Amino acid sequence: MKVLLTGATGTFGKAFLRRSLSPLDQAASFQTTGNPLVGGSHGCMGMSSYSVTKLAAFARSESRLSNVSASFSNAPAFRAFLGDVRDKERLKDACDGIDVIVHAAALKRVDDGSYNPSEMIQTNIVGTQNVIRAGLSCGVSKIVIVSSDKAVAPINVYGGTKFVSEQFSIAFNSVSIPRGTKVSCVRYGNVLGSTGSVLTLWDKQREDGVIKITDGTMTRFWMSVDDAVSLVFSAIHHMQGGEIFIPALRSSSIEQLAHAFAPECELEETGRRVGGEKVHEHLLSEDECRRVISRDGMIVIPPGTVRLDTHWDSLSNLWDTDSSVPIPVPYTSESGGVGDLYSLSELHELLVRITADPYV
Repeated sequence: MKVLLTGATGTFGKAFLRRSLSPLDQAASFQTTGNPLVGGSHGCMGMSSYSVTKLAAFARSESRLSNVSASFSNAPAFRAFLGDVRDKERLKDACDGIDVIVHAAALKRVDDGSYNPSEMIQTNIVGTQNVIRAGLSCGVSKIVIVSSDKAVAPINVYGGTKFVSEQFSIAFNSVSIPRGTKVSCVRYGNVLGSTGSVLTLWDKQREDGVIKITDGTMTRFWMSVDDAVSLVFSAIHHMQGGEIFIPALRSSSIEQLAHAFAPECELEETGRRVGGEKVHEHLLSEDECRRVISRDGMIVIPPGTVRLDTHWDSLSNLWDTDSSVPIPVPYTSESGGVGDLYSLSELHELLVRITADPYV
């Protein structure tokens, strides 16, 4: 399998590269298995084996791509591609001979997006369109778009761009499927330990004995970057075009997470960030709740685009729900997601796993 990965120098990108280019296996063969949820009982996201014979790491930062290249210089499958998803022609160069695209490149900072909406639109919406169209023109068979829970009922620029990107990606299957290219999305919550996440900020603050939080009553879905990578590979294995794949996640309040991370510290509330922050996040919209199914430990949203109905009718047996994971309605961080809100001890166990994760 030949893969193009955009956003290759981010937290997800580097974890995806490490999983795909394991030095323990020169053929880069591996199996993807869903990890059991911490504090929960819903496990496997599915299992499939792949042999990655080429992995094109696409990124726009010269210095960060150089660092990544140095880490994987001994991996025969690795290729470094300097470029921007805004550049259609460069994307076509990178897509040549590729089987699967994983599109993870995005501008994500909520406050920066509110001040620079045009830049976020160009990267997150136009960039996604460029990736998909380049993949179609080069005969790529599968394209996975990495999205966010902030795409559900968005209240900020970042969430709005992710919502539009999802809608474009799903609808484009009416054009791309007849030509052999399937496009699907994965949507998930906050990746603990990622660049700019609360853990990286709190780690710097804990030496002063005070952890700053925006609003202690806020709740968020939590997961590890390894879980995110597993979800993407499960989506690649199962996708038929037009779905949104969502993991079974649990949640907690920001205040509870802070206490679990630095129990010795005091908490200081600073107020919500400029640009629009929800108190609680959702992983399913009201409309999506009507047609959602579960499959191999994932929650799957079939496409709501009319022109895809015929395609999906032919797959009805394949996509019957298997009840492998309960589907919470509504699927909101306020109620705990798939299960109860994390307890303090469960959060501590989760944080131990995150900090021990070799992909963070």
